[in-house]
Formats: sequence, structure tokens, C-alpha cells
Amino acid sequence: MCTEDDEYRGYHIPKGSIVIGNAWSILHNPAEYPNPEAFIPERFLKDGEINPDVRDPATAAFGFGRRVCPASAMALSSMYSVISCVLHTYSISHALDADGKPIPVSVEMSTGLISQPSPIAYHIQPRSAAATLIMNDMTDF
Repeated sequence: MCTEDDEYRGYHIPKGSIVIGNAWSILHNPAEYPNPEAFIPERFLKDGEINPDVRDPATAAFGFGRRVCPASAMALSSMYSVISCVLHTYSISHALDADGKPIPVSVEMSTGLISQPSPIAYHIQPRSAAATLIMNDMTDF
């Protein structure tokens, strides 16, 4: 909430206004991320290292200012651990159509207040019986 009147790019923002940051717009700004709709992970690298000149998406993805997510580091660490375990224990590939050909992955996104990828068909198989036991143990709470 604005604690005093403010102005941003010619827009008057009265005291008491609620301002919501548009993370999608920030993370899809072509001036910051050329061709933002394309999956280009190397855009964040320069000579094999993290490029400090490219904005880290986490600066917008977890909120702003006083309302920034206090658990962002834990969320990123947990996500890394889970993805690592899944990739280590499962073989993931394209689903096959009736003719045995791979079903292409759709790059379509839903529209609306929340945008998300359209569902994709895939095939997932444990790499071994031990892998199945590991994942079952991890999910038993």
C-alpha cells in the first residue's frame, strides 16, 4: 500500500493505493530477455558462467520489497533436490502415439489471470527397482 502520494511515468498513485507488481510482464520484457517466449536457458550464461548483466528471474518471481517471499531460498533448494531425485531415479521420455511415434511436446500456454503450460503427454519409468524404493521412501510421511 502506498504510504504517500507518488508518481510513476506520469501516472499519479494516490496515498493508500494498493500496487501489485506484474511479475509476468517483468519476466517477459524483451528489453531484458530477448525473445522471452523461447526456452533459451543459455541466455543467462556468458563464457560458461552466470552472466551478472542478465536479471536473475528470482528477483521478480518471489515478490518485491517488504512482501518478498521469506522462504525463496528454501523453495529453490527444495525444487533442486526434488528435480535431481526425479531425474536420477526415473527415465522420462515422449509418450508414443498409436503408431509408436513420439507425441510432440506442445508449447501452448493457457491465458487468463494465471498462465501455465498446457498438459503434455510423457512416459515415465523407474530406472530400477531400487529407484522405486528410494522414491517411495521419500514420499512416505
